[in-house]
Amino acid sequence: MTRNRPEWTLYAGQGVDANLTGLPKQILGGNIKWEPSYFTAVGYAQPVSLPAWATAGLGSMGITEPTAVVEVLGVQHRGRQSNFEADLAFVLRTGFAHFGPTRVRAGVGIGASYAFGTPSYEDGPEFDRSRRYRFQNYNAIELEAGLDQFPNTSLVTRVHHRSGFYGLVAPRQVGSNFLTVAVRHRF
Repeated sequence: MTRNRPEWTLYAGQGVDANLTGLPKQILGGNIKWEPSYFTAVGYAQPVSLPAWATAGLGSMGITEPTAVVEVLGVQHRGRQSNFEADLAFVLRTGFAHFGPTRVRAGVGIGASYAFGTPSYEDGPEFDRSRRYRFQNYNAIELEAGLDQFPNTSLVTRVHHRSGFYGLVAPRQVGSNFLTVAVRHRF
């Protein structure tokens, strides 16, 4: 079917005024605080093998047929910031759950992000709000859905998150969140 095939994804995103932990409440409550900061992005993902111990552990958590990819993203920002961003992430995905003719799965990714230029939309640290950090942690949280009759194409919603990773790569409270929609195709 679609396992172990490279994929391309086209993303469009808009910034939201929320930290990562507060975002689910905004989404579920229907009161998302949109910001005038946007991006378009293209991603290329190459499947990678998971070690047997990892898949066994995931199976015990109820995650069947997990897959993993390494994704490279090129992001162009506009609006409150105008810069290019490059991301590299390891993304772990569940197997597809089928609901009639529809298939759905979730994924999470972690990696690194580098902004070429000043990421002026992002929050600065509390001790210096005007300071910006080009290198940050990158996280992706996604939900992918498609129709069984089109197994190679699906729609994706994703949270695109850059942060200091609790002070490990930049100070706390640094970063941004974008909500995205995307079209993904496997070749």
